[in-house]
Amino acid sequence: NHYDVIDLGVMVPADKIIEVARERRVDAVGLSGLITPSLEEMVHVAREMQREGFSIPLLIGGATTSSAHTAVKIAPAYEAPVVHVLDASRAVPVVSQLLRAGTRPAFARENREQQEKLRAQHAGPRPPLLSLEAARARAPELRFDELPRPEFVGVRVVASDPDAGPGVVRVAFG
Repeated sequence: NHYDVIDLGVMVPADKIIEVARERRVDAVGLSGLITPSLEEMVHVAREMQREGFSIPLLIGGATTSSAHTAVKIAPAYEAPVVHVLDASRAVPVVSQLLRAGTRPAFARENREQQEKLRAQHAGPRPPLLSLEAARARAPELRFDELPRPEFVGVRVVASDPDAGPGVVRVAFG
């Protein structure tokens, strides 16, 4: 996609990320969180980028990340666009929109508006939890004796294929 990616590795400290970003004059920084401690480190990186005067986009992704966490914890720490990218395959269109002068303002505004909604939902009132007794009183009454009976139980040989080799059979399970 004509992007140069600088892979710094795993568990890289914020100061190293910032140093490389400055030296290489990168257009965006991407952080990936695969374990829970990475989430707090991402907030730290965002704060440090803000403190150091960066204004480039910050992309957030990885197994432990979410749009809500990005909106509530990371985005408030950094004024430039902070975008949660659900999957690495979606990074290219996001980066393309963020780096193109004609699309960046609208994309950044829509991203910010969505994050404001997520923050409002997160901060909003939560419905009260039911007591255990109340939850049990509301439980649906399920009747397992009314389930249909299977045609058979066990293993039934449907076909044997002698050309496939010894002991190869197709079976149906009930």
